[in-house]
Amino acid sequence: MSTNVPAVSLGPNGYIAPAEPDILIGVEADLDAAFGGNLAFGNGFPETQLANTQTAIIGATNDQLLALFNGIDPAYASGRMQDALGRIYFMTRIAAQATVIQVLCTGLPGVNIPLGALLVDSSTGYQYACTTAGTILAAGTVTLPFANTAAGPFAVPASLSIYQAIPGWDSVAVSSGIVGNAVESRAAFETRRQGSVAGNSIESLAAIRAAVLAVPGVLSCYTAENPNAYPIAFNQVASSTASISGTTMTLSGTVTGTVAVGQTVSGPGVSVGTTITGGSGTSWTISPSQTVPSTTLQFGGVVINPNKLYVCVSGGTSAAVAAAIWSKKGPGCGYVGNTTVTVYDTSPPYPAPGVPYSVTYQSATNLPLYVAVTLSNNTSIPANALTLIQAAILAAFSGADGGASVQIGFPVLVSRFYAGILTLGAWAQILSIGIGPSASPTATSATVRIDQMPTTTAANITLNLV
Repeated sequence: MSTNVPAVSLGPNGYIAPAEPDILIGVEADLDAAFGGNLAFGNGFPETQLANTQTAIIGATNDQLLALFNGIDPAYASGRMQDALGRIYFMTRIAAQATVIQVLCTGLPGVNIPLGALLVDSSTGYQYACTTAGTILAAGTVTLPFANTAAGPFAVPASLSIYQAIPGWDSVAVSSGIVGNAVESRAAFETRRQGSVAGNSIESLAAIRAAVLAVPGVLSCYTAENPNAYPIAFNQVASSTASISGTTMTLSGTVTGTVAVGQTVSGPGVSVGTTITGGSGTSWTISPSQTVPSTTLQFGGVVINPNKLYVCVSGGTSAAVAAAIWSKKGPGCGYVGNTTVTVYDTSPPYPAPGVPYSVTYQSATNLPLYVAVTLSNNTSIPANALTLIQAAILAAFSGADGGASVQIGFPVLVSRFYAGILTLGAWAQILSIGIGPSASPTATSATVRIDQMPTTTAANITLNLV
């Protein structure tokens, strides 16, 4: 049987479906031929409805097939199809996680605080449930973990109050907290899938990073190495041509940045742990004594010692992170960082618990950032404009908007926030967006060191109307 409806095709660009106007022309021709000709296709005629319905069915089927074909390509896959591609690499999408806080509970000794006991943040209405039951100790306090009953990147509250009264439990105070995260976005999942391919190898930085990113709870990972026999600095504050004789360092040539007391000194021939202890201008005192001919030196920044591996991680448990690093790094490799964990090699023929090794990595410190949005004032701006803008920016930070989330060591650009704010409505007429580590920022980007994880909260996001 023949048809006048144009067929789909598979070509170099993949699945190509005909346009629906062309499908309609073909359907009308088929119907006209089936009924012996002379059908009138116009408004109000039954044959018109029949042709439009068949065209819509064919078009919808083509759309579904196009989505299926695109879902096979990792560059376009999303949702269930992307989950299926990830499963080939034994990956699953990171689920949304709740904000977890440590709470100091005060009351009568011996009072039991049960699992599920509730606290409330009066400023937002969010409730926090106890995740580990505990008993108030003899000192009258006990610290217990509470998790937000809603998953997502909600800010750690400044204060909480008891929502369900328990006799003898008097008050609570927030000690610390870890902000949760939204479900892993399409872009973040694809980035992790690409990285997982490198995870099949060993010893390369990409392999180590892929292994660490596969650890549950890890939000970001930055890897680097120093193959030199002298310390090198990333994100250095300054650099200059200088020479060292004893404990005197003499600067010459052009200085980039500002040299100051307290900075580390690194570069060819410089001893590990060298710092500036005094001086000014071109003459400075350092520790320890050494001799270094005139060369380019680096001041401040994140120093990686000679022949060392640097891995900075945000999130995850220290034991799991250290085990992931150990599984991919090469023999004889040294480490640098602020967190050391013992990992056991249990491969044959070593009996349990195995051979112990110390693995060191850098636990990222949070870099709280402020964002100031300035809009053109107009009568269409809704009363909850600030809340909507805060939600859009928080989604961009976490990657919940479908884009890439913020990462260790990479600058945060204000251009990342424009799309999310503009989609709020025509009222969102942006004049400027500023970002920085202090309130009322004006910069268009924020520098992030390789030992920092950029973060923000709704309270750090402000709105100005001009």
